[in-house]
Amino acid sequence: MTTQQDNSIQKIYPSAKANIKKTKRISPFWLLPFIALCIGAVLFFQIIQEQGTSIKITFQNGNGLIAGKTQIRYQGLQIGVVKKVNFTQDLKFVEVSANIYPEAKKLLRENTKFWIVKPTASLAGISGIDALVSGNYITLQPGDGSYEDEFVAQTEGPITQVNDGDLLIHLVSDDLGSISIGASVYFKKLPVGKISSYRFINNGQKVEIDLLIDKTYAQFVKKESYFWNISGLNANVGINGININLDSLNALVQGAVAFDSPDNSEHAQSGDKFTLFANYQAAQRGAEIRLALPKTINLQEGQAELYYKNRSIGVLSRVISKEESSHNEGILLVDPNLIHLFNTHSHIVLRNKNLNLRNLSNISNLLKGEYLELISGNGEAKKDFTLLKENELLLQQPNTLVLYLKAPKTYGINEGQGIYYNDVYIGQVIEQHLDIEGVTFKIGIAEKYKHLIRQDTQFIADSNLDVKLDTNGLEINVNAPDKWLRGGIRVITGKKNAPHTHETYPLFKDLYHAEAGITNDELRPTLTLTSKTHPNLDKNALVLYQGYEVGKVLSLRPTSKQFEIDVYIYPKHQHLLADTSQFWIESAAKIDISTKGISIEAQPFNKILRGAISFDKTDTPRNNILYESELKAKSTGKQLTLITDNAKNLSKGTALRYLGLDVGEIDEIQLNKNNQEIIIKALIHLDYMKLIAKEGSEFKLITPQLGITGVENLDSVLQPYIEVVPGNGKLKNQFRLQKSTTSIDYSTGLALVLETTDASNITQGAPVLYRGIEVGLITKRELNKLGDRVFVHIVIERKYQHLVRKNTEFWISSGYDVNIGLSGAEIRTGSMEQLLKGGISFSTPESKIIEAPAKAGQHFLLQSKKPTQAEKWGSGALQ
Repeated sequence: MTTQQDNSIQKIYPSAKANIKKTKRISPFWLLPFIALCIGAVLFFQIIQEQGTSIKITFQNGNGLIAGKTQIRYQGLQIGVVKKVNFTQDLKFVEVSANIYPEAKKLLRENTKFWIVKPTASLAGISGIDALVSGNYITLQPGDGSYEDEFVAQTEGPITQVNDGDLLIHLVSDDLGSISIGASVYFKKLPVGKISSYRFINNGQKVEIDLLIDKTYAQFVKKESYFWNISGLNANVGINGININLDSLNALVQGAVAFDSPDNSEHAQSGDKFTLFANYQAAQRGAEIRLALPKTINLQEGQAELYYKNRSIGVLSRVISKEESSHNEGILLVDPNLIHLFNTHSHIVLRNKNLNLRNLSNISNLLKGEYLELISGNGEAKKDFTLLKENELLLQQPNTLVLYLKAPKTYGINEGQGIYYNDVYIGQVIEQHLDIEGVTFKIGIAEKYKHLIRQDTQFIADSNLDVKLDTNGLEINVNAPDKWLRGGIRVITGKKNAPHTHETYPLFKDLYHAEAGITNDELRPTLTLTSKTHPNLDKNALVLYQGYEVGKVLSLRPTSKQFEIDVYIYPKHQHLLADTSQFWIESAAKIDISTKGISIEAQPFNKILRGAISFDKTDTPRNNILYESELKAKSTGKQLTLITDNAKNLSKGTALRYLGLDVGEIDEIQLNKNNQEIIIKALIHLDYMKLIAKEGSEFKLITPQLGITGVENLDSVLQPYIEVVPGNGKLKNQFRLQKSTTSIDYSTGLALVLETTDASNITQGAPVLYRGIEVGLITKRELNKLGDRVFVHIVIERKYQHLVRKNTEFWISSGYDVNIGLSGAEIRTGSMEQLLKGGISFSTPESKIIEAPAKAGQHFLLQSKKPTQAEKWGSGALQ
C-alpha cells in the first residue's frame, strides 16, 4: 500500500481511542480450601461413625489380655477390640476399656455376659481350640434390659445357650453325684441335651440340675418321663463276682443322665421339674420278662444284668422262691424299647465270669462276674423263658456234633469254655465227668464246623504258653494278649480227608504232647538201654531217629555192673523201632580236621545241655546196648585188627581213610600178650567192610614229611591217619600196619658211634643211607674228651641193623662226587634233598666169610670220601 492511500483512509476514518474496562471477581484458588473442608467434614463424620462405643469390663485377672490386640468376638466375628488394660483402684481386679463396633452396639444390654475364651484340654474334651491361633479373646452372650456400657465378666462362659425351641427343664436329686456342667443327656443311648447348671435348693437339702434339651429332641421329653443317673462306675461286689456297670467312657469322665418316656403322655414344658433317680434299677422302669431259674443258680436281685450285644438292656429285679418246683421265678425289667427282641426262638443264657483282655475294648465288661445274655431269635412275642447255662446253649442248636474227649487231668478246662479252630469259635465244652481213670469231657461242635473233625483230628488244651525243647533248641510260643484268659480247647484238623468214625478222642496237654502222641503224663519206658560207663545224659535228654526227635530219656540209674537208661519212644514213632535197631550217644560237636582247617559243627543247645541218643536200623540184632558213637553202634562185629611195632602217632579215634573218605577209626590200642607188638582194633563202617577186609589190602600210617619240595601229607599235620588200599583177595580181618617214611621209630634201633676229625659237613637229623635207602639217622655230634676227634652218634632202624657188620665202612655222603683225570672230569650228584641235607652212607666189603653183626655202641671210622672199591661191593646179609 502506498503513502497516498494511507492518507486517504485517515481522512475518511478519523482517529478514535478504545476505552478498556476491568471486571472484579473471586480467584479460583479459593475453591481448594473449600473442597478440602468438605472432604475433612466427610472423613470426620465417617470416623465418628466407625469409632463405635466405648465400654468397660471388669475381670478377675488379665491373663491373655493385650491392649490393641485382644479381640472381642460374637458368633465367630470380631465386633470390637481391647484398647486399654488397667487395675481397678483397689488393685483387686482388672478393668478393660474396649471399643465395640457400631453395628454391635445393640448387643450392649444390662444382662449381657462377657467372658474370656482360652484353649483348655481335659478328659471331657478340648474347648477354645480357635484361641490357639489367634490367642485368647473375649466373647459375649446377649442379654435383655436397657443399654449399658459397664460390665462385670463371668469367670467361665455358659456351656450352652438357650435358643428358640430348646427345652429347659429341672431335675431334683439328693446329691449331684458325678454330674458336671456340660455332661450329656441321653435318650435311647443318643445324646439329646446337656447339663447347663446346678444349684442348692431347700436350704441345701436338695440339688436342682438344669437340663437343656435340643429343640430337635424336645418332643421326646414327656410329663411322665423318668430320669436316672448313669455317671461314673457303678460296682456291686457279691458272691458272683464284681458287677461293673459303665454306660460309656464319656459318662465316666463327665457324668451323664438318661431318661425314657411313655408314648401316651403329654409333652413336657420349659420349667418342668422331674426327680433324678440314682440308677436304672431305682427308676423301676422297664417291661417285665419272667425267667425260670434253676435252684442250683444263685443270682442276686438288682445285680444280675441282662445284656444284648454287650449292651445292658435290663436287670433281674427280684427272685420269687418256688418250694414245690425245681425252678425259682425271676422277674427281669428290660428296656421297653427292646421288647421286640423277646421271641419264641430267643434264649436267655447265663454267662460265666470269664475274664479276657479283649473285654478291655468295652470297660463295662471288664469285671462283670456272672451275667445274663439275650440271644434274640425269630418267632412270636414271648415273655416267659427258662434260663440256660452257657454250656447248654449249643445243644439247643440243630445238628450239633457231640464228641467225648478223655484226658488224665483237666488241664484247666472247665464247662462252658470254647473250642477254637484257628482262633475261630466252633464249639463248646458241655460237661465234665471225673472218674478213677481220668476226666471225660462232653463237647459240642456247631453244625457248620462239623467238616473240620476227621479221623486224625487232635484236641489240645489251649494254654497261654507252649514250651518245646527239641533238636532245634528252645521254642516258646506265647498266645496273643486277648487269649491269655480265654482258656478252652483248640483243634488241629487232621490230614486225612475221611470224616470222623468214632465219638471219643484224646485230649492232649499241649502242642508238644500232641505232636509226640503222648496222652498220659505218667510215661512208661518203651525200652531200657545199658552202658558200661556213665553216658553223660540227663533226664529228658532227646531220643533221635535220623536227627528227628522221636522220644526222650525218662531216667538214668547205676547198677553194680553198668548204667541203665529208661527210654520212652513217642507212640506215633514207635513203629521206627526194629529188631536190628542200634543206639548210640550223640556227640556234642563234630570236628573235622583237614588241610582247610578245623571245622567244628556244634549240636543244638538242647543236645549240648542234656545230651541225646540216636538210633537207626543196622544188619545186626538189637541188643539194647548204648554205644559211645554211631560208628561203634553200626560196626558191631565189623572190626579189623592191625599189628604194628609201636603206637607212635596213633590214638583212639584215628581215622582210616580210603580215597579221602573216612571208612573207619581206631577203637582200641593195646599190647599183645608178649608185650612185643601193638594190637589195634579198628571199627569199619558197614558200607566199606566188604571192600576193605580182603587179602592184599594195605594199611599205612600217614604223617607229615618235610622235604625239599615242601611238606608232604599236609592233611596229616593236625591229625595223622591211616590210609587204606583195598586188596582183591579173600576175606581177612587182620593186617600189618605199614610205617610211613617219616614214621620210623629209632628208639629201639642199633646205636653206633662214628669218629671223624671234622664234622663240618655233617648235620644232626641227616639220614644214614644204605644203597640210597634211609635206614638210620644222625642223632648227635660231640667232641671226645681230648678234643682231637668228633663222635657222630647214629641209630640204625631195628629191621636194618643186620646190614651193619664189624668190617662195615662209613663215609660222608655229600650228594655229589667229582673225579678229575687225564680223560676229563666226572661229576656225580644225588638228589636235591641229599645235596641240601647231606648224610652218611655205609657198605660192607666183599669177603668169603661174612663178619659178625656190629654191636650196640661199637665205634667206626667215618671216612671223608667214598672208598674207591665201594662200587664193586655187592655183598649182603640175611636178617
